[in-house]
Amino acid sequence: MAGSAKEILSGIVVDEVSTVTIEDITRFCAVRREKIVDLIAEGIIEPEGQRPEEWRFSGRVLSRAKRAIRLESELDINLGAAAIILDLLDQIDELRAALERSGR
Repeated sequence: MAGSAKEILSGIVVDEVSTVTIEDITRFCAVRREKIVDLIAEGIIEPEGQRPEEWRFSGRVLSRAKRAIRLESELDINLGAAAIILDLLDQIDELRAALERSGR
């Protein structure tokens, strides 16, 4: 492509064992700190650590937070409803995994 500028992309890989801070998770989810606190209060995500300055979030928690925020935004639902939907999706995943293990 003649004349096009080259773009350098960079990123951070967050896996199951990696942890991120509340500042990281707000940046990754593109939300304010209050939204993450709301997700915690609703029981959607659970940080490791006692106080906000000690909170750490795993890659799985980050993924769940992003899903909840997307559900709230795209379906125009509250966080309580998003929590229920996420719990049901988790149960479906567990049932599928159990079926696969049983060979069905």
